[in-house]
Amino acid sequence: MPQTRNNGDQEQGEPQEVKDWGWSQQPGCVPLSRKVLLKWLERHGASRYSNDAALCFDELLANAIRIPSPTGLTDTRWILYEDKLRVEVRDWSPDAPFLSTPDEDSESGRGLILVHLIADKWGYEHSSFLHPKGEGYVPGKIVWFELHK
Repeated sequence: MPQTRNNGDQEQGEPQEVKDWGWSQQPGCVPLSRKVLLKWLERHGASRYSNDAALCFDELLANAIRIPSPTGLTDTRWILYEDKLRVEVRDWSPDAPFLSTPDEDSESGRGLILVHLIADKWGYEHSSFLHPKGEGYVPGKIVWFELHK
C-alpha cells in the first residue's frame, strides 16, 4: 500500500460553494463538525457525499486537532464543485501524513487507512502559515481528500 495517494492538483474548475471553518482543538468538536458538514452538504444538494465525507472529515480533523495551533483553532475548507467535493484540513505540523500498520489491538492508526480506502483522491501539501502574533511564517500542511460523483 502506498504511503499516500497524492495525485497533485489537476485543473479544478470553478467551485460552486466554499466554506471555511475554524474548529476548537477539543475532541468534542469532531461530532459537532460532522453535523455541520452534513447540514452544509444537504443545503447545497450534495447529500450524495454525506456518509463518506463525514467519515473522512472526522478522521482528518481528529488527527489535526492534536497538533497545537497558536490560534487554538484547526482551520478547514469545504469546496463543492459540480462533480466533486474537496475537503481540506490545515495543521501546524510539517510532518507528512502516512499510512501506518497498526497492531490488531491498537486503539489508533486506522483513520488514514479509511480515508485511503474511501476517498477517490487524497494527499497533502506542505504549506506555510502566517503566525497570528506576527512572528513570521510557520511551516505546516494541508491534508485533503476528494469524493467524485
